Amino acid sequence: MQFQKAFSFPLIAGALAISSSHVLAAPDFRVSGFGTLGYVTTDTDNAEYRSSLRQHKGATDSNGDWGVDSRLGLQANSTINDTFSAVAQGFISRRDGDSSPDIEWLFLQADIFEGTSLRAGRMLVPTFLLSDFRHVGYAQHWLRSPVEVYGTFLNTSFDGLQGVSRFSLGDFNATAQLSGGQATGNKKYFAIGPDFFETDEESDRIYSASFSLQQGDWTGRVGYTHMNDVEIISRGQTINSGNDDFFSAGIQYDNGSLLAMSEHIWRRWDADGAENGALDSEAFYLTAGYRFGDVMPYITYSEFSPKGDGYPSSLDTRKTTAIGARWDVVRNLAVKAQVEEISGGVGDQFIANTEHQLRQPTTQAYSIALDFIF
Repeated sequence: MQFQKAFSFPLIAGALAISSSHVLAAPDFRVSGFGTLGYVTTDTDNAEYRSSLRQHKGATDSNGDWGVDSRLGLQANSTINDTFSAVAQGFISRRDGDSSPDIEWLFLQADIFEGTSLRAGRMLVPTFLLSDFRHVGYAQHWLRSPVEVYGTFLNTSFDGLQGVSRFSLGDFNATAQLSGGQATGNKKYFAIGPDFFETDEESDRIYSASFSLQQGDWTGRVGYTHMNDVEIISRGQTINSGNDDFFSAGIQYDNGSLLAMSEHIWRRWDADGAENGALDSEAFYLTAGYRFGDVMPYITYSEFSPKGDGYPSSLDTRKTTAIGARWDVVRNLAVKAQVEEISGGVGDQFIANTEHQLRQPTTQAYSIALDFIF
């Protein structure tokens, strides 16, 4: 059994369109869901491994963790008439200090003419190649998205307006998105020396544009996201402020057997008093896998390079090499295992003590996950 190509999923339903929908009350109302049950352990007790800065704790050698990757989502799609439809998605995972439910999607869509729609409400920020289903592990070949790239921009949703247009350019299928509104905000957790910090990120406006082309087995995408007047606040004090510009470019090849994908991001932080931009950075990943029936082994290499004055001077380029495999056990259920080695600085993936940070050690993480849709 082969899982479907990522970009064959309709945008309006995200990756949930691949699940078998259950009719609750009428043919125009569908509910579907997704989830991951994951466990992570490492080879050290001096640092806690996590998949995002929005997680306040993580896994160690003596304390393996079920919360780093585990999550659950439920989505409802309703077709009101030939013009209007609505989507709502609730999501539970460890982030922002707890595991309480969040509303990721809640929007009304109007198909204003063929191929073009306008949305209003809460929607995903189309930052990355896999943004539309970044929470749906079943829709991806790897166990988790590379933290070096997907951990750099933490806002996953915004409140506002979004226009989506799909059209043909010769032999290519094109999709253009324009978004604008207010970011929903997030928290970050990190350690400086012996102190543990929680910060709040606030921005009054967010704008995003993306453009993708697809032909045959190839898909390419470029994107730009701007957050205006961002403030990072800790203990009542603003520790960083400025405009945050985020650029991304990605390409994917998938012929049904061979999958190869790469994505590169550039972050530019326009902050007063920072010669190189407080949080300027670059990151990329390369990944490839091959499907042997129900099993797909894969390898992923990723790098994160801090460029700005806001990063600790001891933080070097972080590199991660991950080797894993996906096994599609039965319909709508996949088991994944992954081993990764992280070197060049503990960075955002870990909450670590001072000694461990200064040593810039090589750390290994071992993960297993069960991904499902329903």
